[in-house]
Amino acid sequence: MTARSDRILFTCLILDLLSRLYALDDISISVGNHTGPMIVGEEYELQCDVRTVAKSGVVRFYRRQHLVNETIFTDTFNTSDRNTYKLQIHPKKTDNGAQYWCEAELELPQPPHKVTSKSLSITVHFKPIINETKLLSKVPVFRGYPVVIVCEAEGNPKPKISWNLSTTNKVDGETLNITESTPEDLLCIAINSVGSTIRHVKVVLKEDYLPLIAGLVAITVAFISVIFIFIYSIYYKKAKMGRYNLKDAKLSPQNGDIAQNGKDNSIPMKKLSQSNILA
Repeated sequence: MTARSDRILFTCLILDLLSRLYALDDISISVGNHTGPMIVGEEYELQCDVRTVAKSGVVRFYRRQHLVNETIFTDTFNTSDRNTYKLQIHPKKTDNGAQYWCEAELELPQPPHKVTSKSLSITVHFKPIINETKLLSKVPVFRGYPVVIVCEAEGNPKPKISWNLSTTNKVDGETLNITESTPEDLLCIAINSVGSTIRHVKVVLKEDYLPLIAGLVAITVAFISVIFIFIYSIYYKKAKMGRYNLKDAKLSPQNGDIAQNGKDNSIPMKKLSQSNILA
């Protein structure tokens, strides 16, 4: 009975040792001394806590499948407590929603084994960024022709947009309808919990010369038409005076001679009487 108890105890000890060797205990990742969203431009610390029986190995940090840091340890691992490895990060706005995790590759008395932490998703907030391509610093406005301008801003959280037309006149929303009566200096203000951004806009009033140009063109065309009609009338009169009226023309007798074939054959013509014809 005693031998059987010894075998059971020995088996339990072996199983416990194997579980510690192959389970590689545990690993986790967290943000040190911070809770809530991260802010662009500030520094934060990620920490990877590892506990195992291994005395050496490698701890790696990953972001979106990319390796960002690697630490090799040898005979410095404390097997009786958690061992913490840290990574300093400076999140950008494109890191919003990015996932970090850490991995430990530990050298045990057999081929190395890896253990990976759960993913840590970070939230990154940043102050508004106004789209200056869509909102120019100078906006021309023609008298009588209203213009709609748009102020778009990117930010996390989503920013609130408003326009300041004066110290007392404020308009909410991305779009603003401006006319010749709109103040010359405008402010687009985008604000969220992180901060605010201001865009200065100057309204430049311009006159619409298109009707004036159209009138000048019409006057010029009319003037040219009058000149053309005047010149044509003078030319027509001269051409008419140069014509001959065949009804009033008289043949000039040339001594009763008839020109034949372009030659002046002077043939005397005699008046024949009826008596001469009968003879």
